[in-house]
This record gives sequence, C-alpha cells and structure tokens, in this order.
Amino acid sequence: MKNGYRITDAHAHVFPDKIAEKATEGISHFYDLPMEYHGRVAEMLENGMAAGVDHFLICSPATTVTQVHSINSFLASCAAAYPMCTAFGTLHPYADHVADDFEQLQQLHLCGVKLHPDFQNFPIDDPRAYPMYDMIQSSGLPILMHMGDARSDFSHPYRLAMVLRQFPKLRLIAAHFGGWGQWKEANAILQPDERLRFDTSSSLPFLPPEEIRKLISHFGAENCFFGVDYPMWDYDAELERFFALGLTDGENRAILSENLDAFLGKANK
Repeated sequence: MKNGYRITDAHAHVFPDKIAEKATEGISHFYDLPMEYHGRVAEMLENGMAAGVDHFLICSPATTVTQVHSINSFLASCAAAYPMCTAFGTLHPYADHVADDFEQLQQLHLCGVKLHPDFQNFPIDDPRAYPMYDMIQSSGLPILMHMGDARSDFSHPYRLAMVLRQFPKLRLIAAHFGGWGQWKEANAILQPDERLRFDTSSSLPFLPPEEIRKLISHFGAENCFFGVDYPMWDYDAELERFFALGLTDGENRAILSENLDAFLGKANK
C-alpha cells in the first residue's frame, strides 16, 4: 500500500530470467527508450512492492507463433508461485493452431489475453484475427491490447473501434489510454462502455497532468486502471506522477485497484 491505497500494477511485462535482459533490450531498441528494469519477476516484485504495489497483472506477448505455448506455461508458473500476480496469457492471430493455443491458455487458468499488434506485426482489424477474437469473446476473457505507435497504424484507435463493432461482447483493456502518442485520436474515437476499459501505462511520463485529468474525465475514472508498463518505468516515479494528478480519494481507490478487481471478477465468473 501507499498513502493508504491498495495498489495494482495493471500492466507488467515479465520474462524468464535467462532471456529477460535480452528481451528488455529488444523493447528498448524497438521504442528507442531506456528501460528502468530488466524484466525479471523477482526484480518486479522487489521494486514494485518496495514502492507500495500490492498486486501485479503480468503478461508477455508472443512475437512468433512458436512462442505461444512456452510463454503461457511460464506465465502460469509465475501466477502459481506468486499469489500477488495475476497472469494474462498470449496468442498469435496468424498461428495455424490458434484454437489449440487458446485451449492451452484456458487449461492453464490464465485470466486474459495480451496482444501487441506492433510487436506481433498485425493490424488490429485484420480479418485473419477475427477467429481469434471470436474464441476470446465466447470465453468471456478480456484482452489487454497495446494501443498506439508512432511508426505504424496497426494499433490505431480507429482499428480498435472497427473490431469492437464486429465483436459486440468482446471485453478489452485499451492500454496507454487507448493510444500511445495518439491520445487525441483515442479521445475522439473510443468511448467507454461495459466492456471497454483503459490503463494509464506509459502515458504519465509523456503528458502534462491536466491532459491526463482530461482523459480520465472523458473515459471515466470508473473505467481506468493504473499501470506502470514494467520494466519500462520506475515504480516510485510512476506513483509520484499519479498522485500528483490530485484526483479525489474515490478516484484514487477506483483507479489504483478497485476497478481492475471488479473487471477481473466479472471475467472469472
């Protein structure tokens, strides 16, 4: 806890120790940004809990179709070993055996699906991804979707809006306030409803507090989750940025943990 609030990091990437540093370097090169940490689970827990984080939503997207099973097995093992971790598995929409991959994900009792269109090189609204969305929608599990990129429009908010129209019961968390670097477009295109939520990850360092408050007001504090995007940002610094927003006590409690608890509770019924 910090400042009297229970805190969940709703967006944390983790990797097996033997590849964590290499994987984190790859993310750093992809975004041309330095990483604060190295992507190891123990490091996340040590630094996050020292900063006051109580719970972590962990994930790791598969950049190739062959990685899906091993990543999901790793994430399930982390959730089993650490009760303070909730794990979202991964799928790749272009896998020939996506149905088998999804069956494995469910058998491992993973709580959702993490997709990263820019890492995985697919447009969100590619019809080839529709069978995957249909399976996920039928299961009731939520997707944590990376949103926004300066170099491509694979994860542009307009593509997500298209998918949401095609799949009216698909439950989804639009990361980075719905579009990293495309916050104005996300604000104009995306509207919260009973199935669409937003996280704060990788947004607080780039936008002034007044712009963050406008996004929270537009999407509704009841629809937003606090996320750090480990290993990218420092936990203490991200929490300092969040509390500097000057939100109400109720908004803080909702965004820092209560909203995600409720959203995942619905998913796990």
